[in-house]
Amino acid sequence: MVGAISHEHGVVLGQCQVPSKRGEGPAARTLLKRLDVAKMVLTLDALHTAKTTARLITEQLGAHYVLIVKGNQPLTRAATHALLTGTDAEWAQTSAIDDDSGHGRTERRTIRTAEADDTLFPGARQAFRLRRDVGELDGAWTSKEIVYGITSLPADLAGPAQLNHYERAHWGVENRLHWIRDVTFREDHSQVRTGNAPRALATFRNLAISTARLAGRANIAHARRDLLDHHDAFAVYNT
Repeated sequence: MVGAISHEHGVVLGQCQVPSKRGEGPAARTLLKRLDVAKMVLTLDALHTAKTTARLITEQLGAHYVLIVKGNQPLTRAATHALLTGTDAEWAQTSAIDDDSGHGRTERRTIRTAEADDTLFPGARQAFRLRRDVGELDGAWTSKEIVYGITSLPADLAGPAQLNHYERAHWGVENRLHWIRDVTFREDHSQVRTGNAPRALATFRNLAISTARLAGRANIAHARRDLLDHHDAFAVYNT
């Protein structure tokens, strides 16, 4: 399944079945066509950084994209890398830094941006370089990762700080949906693997998560326990 989730509310907006691993791109485009995303900003996994998807978002759906460029677009990645080379001092006017700490670690996200156009990627208006440094709470950095990306948002709509926010919010999908389904609902341990049952169960899990979020429950595990306690009390009462 591929799904679309609201960054703001953590609610699953829609989902579409994928016939095979190679079919994720077409499935994502099918799903996007079903949604009213005009004037919205869409963040997608690097797997969906495709020219067809970019054209769909900007030309047909009237929305904007923020995409990470990896090995599936080697020419675009090389061009983006060349466009954003240089020292931090050279990019000071179009950079932003975001520091955060929690769960026993510190993270620093440094982004630099440059203007771009359709020659880089369909609908592109900016390219960006995002560096993630992760370390201990004592200030010692232990790992570094650099990724490159493109967006259809022009600089007057999204500066470096805003793009940093969008990319960080995208990775929140892992915690707000995938992790909950895998851990809280123990999806990976399910023995249901044939027919339409896995898809149906995934739909019910997404529905449960979205319903809890719309009810104002931020912690899905706590919401499930509250419902189980309520069910037990109701059962005892009727007995």
